[in-house]
Amino acid sequence: MAANNQITNPRKGVPARYTYKVRLPYFYQARHQNDEYKNLGYNYTGKILRRVTSAELWSNPLQSAMMGQIEAMMTYILEQVKMIKKWYSIAHEKDSLNVN
Repeated sequence: MAANNQITNPRKGVPARYTYKVRLPYFYQARHQNDEYKNLGYNYTGKILRRVTSAELWSNPLQSAMMGQIEAMMTYILEQVKMIKKWYSIAHEKDSLNVN
């Protein structure tokens, strides 16, 4: 197991005991040791269209697959918007996952 201040580089098909562990830089640890992220937003994965559209659309098995694909596309678009938001934000680090 990696400690909290280590990153494990996963490789497929290799047991965890053989994975290489990279220690986070000291200054990164010093800047982020007191981070407690709260209120990071709503977990919208798989729930965007279900909350907006009628239940009758989802009950039809022919339309359900198509609606699921549209749902996946909308989730992907929102994740990409988060990446753009991080890219142009001066307040967040580029490898941070804690952006609304």
